[in-house]
Parts: sequence; C-alpha cells; structure tokens
Amino acid sequence: MDQFHIQVDLALGRMFEIYNLLNKKPKEYVSGMLLYYSEIHMIEAIGRHQDSNLTELASILNITKGTASKTIAKLGSKGLICKFQREDNKKEVHFRLTELGQLAFEGHYRYHESRSSDIDRDFDSYSPDEQKLILHFIERYTEELSRYLEE
Repeated sequence: MDQFHIQVDLALGRMFEIYNLLNKKPKEYVSGMLLYYSEIHMIEAIGRHQDSNLTELASILNITKGTASKTIAKLGSKGLICKFQREDNKKEVHFRLTELGQLAFEGHYRYHESRSSDIDRDFDSYSPDEQKLILHFIERYTEELSRYLEE
C-alpha cells in the first residue's frame, strides 16, 4: 500500500472514530431533553417525511424495522412524536412530530447551522467538479465498506 492510501485509511479511520463517539453522546436539541444521534435523526426523518410509516422510516434511515420500532417507541414516550392511522387505511400506523418534536427538529438544524458553517464554506468554495469528486469518493468508499459486511 502506498503512502497516499495509508494516509486516506488513517484519516477516514479517525473520522469514523470521532463519528462513533459523537453517536454515543446525547445532545440537547430542545430545552431540558437529551437526545441521541439515532433519536434526533429519526425526528429528522419524520420531520422531512411527514406521515411516514415504520417501513418507510426504516428505509429512509437504512436501519432495520426492529431498530426503527425501538427508536420510535422511545420518541413516543418522550412526547416527541405521535402515531395515527389514516381514515382510508386503519391497518397502517403513521408518525408525525408533536410540537415538542418540531422544536427538537428545528433545534437540530440550528445546531448544524452553528457547527457546520466553517466546513460548509469550505465545500462551497470548491468547484462543482471537485464537489462531485468528493461525493463520488464517499459513496464509493461506503460501497466498499459495505462489502465487508458480506464476509
């Protein structure tokens, strides 16, 4: 392996370590309530895809239905989401944010706006071709990593 590949592997490894640590550390997106990464991203998915059902949310977040169900139960018990059924289909359960859930959704965006402004400016300074190259690399690396799951 040449020096460039070693440096890329080390840099990505460090990024993944930090990412994993962040996922384990709850944050306060709404006053008085700590939410974990999985919880706030479920809130984000429901906020962006109002009235989604469990299967749709699991697909959006690329998680199992079991994991989605557990996260939804936690959020429901915290008063952040509510369940409902449509008049035309009483079998399916759908989800939407409560007022408190909407506050967490908005707080999540404020958090990213305040924390990501520097890196966003960096990305905005890249040409469209450079941006495409970065995105392509991340997508390709993700595909390669997912192959390890098949072993």
